[in-house]
Amino acid sequence: MEKMIFSSYEITNSIKETIADGGHFPLEVTGTSMQPFLIQGRDVVWLCKCDVSEIKKGAILLFERKDRSLVLHRVREVLPNGELLMNGDAQTWCEKISCDQVIAVVNEIERNGKKIKCGTPADDFKILLWRGTKPVRYYILRIWKMFRR
Repeated sequence: MEKMIFSSYEITNSIKETIADGGHFPLEVTGTSMQPFLIQGRDVVWLCKCDVSEIKKGAILLFERKDRSLVLHRVREVLPNGELLMNGDAQTWCEKISCDQVIAVVNEIERNGKKIKCGTPADDFKILLWRGTKPVRYYILRIWKMFRR
């Protein structure tokens, strides 16, 4: 199947239109910032409408940066002022965003034809373990990448 390339403006509008009435939008994962939980070429995330008042730590959100680029990262922390501290699973740094930058939340991950629900106790446990690795994550990822080759 031939892949189509869209601008971030076009894809953002398509996502918003699809999820506005409760629909789900499949988005192929690109990039490496969410490894090892999301892998480019293997995983597809299913996006749905996000109620910003229900955003919780550990959720994977699609948001738009100020430069209009689209990013899929995990909520590291919901700050008291309502801002969100976001972090890619393969990154050691975080960025703050406002809730109005959020486009959608990932509710399922499709891997090898099988859908995996997000926010389950097993999913939360994996995230909790991974968060604990932040001080040594750089080294873990280096070793993981060596074995993937």
